[in-house]
Amino acid sequence: MTSVERVLAKAVMELIISIELTEDEEIDPDVATTIVEPVGFLLNDVPEDARAELVRLFREVAEDEENPERRAMADEFPEAIGLVVED
Repeated sequence: MTSVERVLAKAVMELIISIELTEDEEIDPDVATTIVEPVGFLLNDVPEDARAELVRLFREVAEDEENPERRAMADEFPEAIGLVVED
């Protein structure tokens, strides 16, 4: 993965996880949804080969997370954003 790809994957994941971990009193849930949903749609609109690469990128970036709560979310990020369809 290039350094640009790594930074972009980490930035997207960090943003989404930060929003998800924010209390409802800190950010309105409707606003959070307005921010998060378009990202999910964009990521899910990529071809299958690119989708597999995105999953690989997100999993690699997740390995660097040291905070246990954030790491748990990072590990499940591809599934949570809809890149991996669970049977």
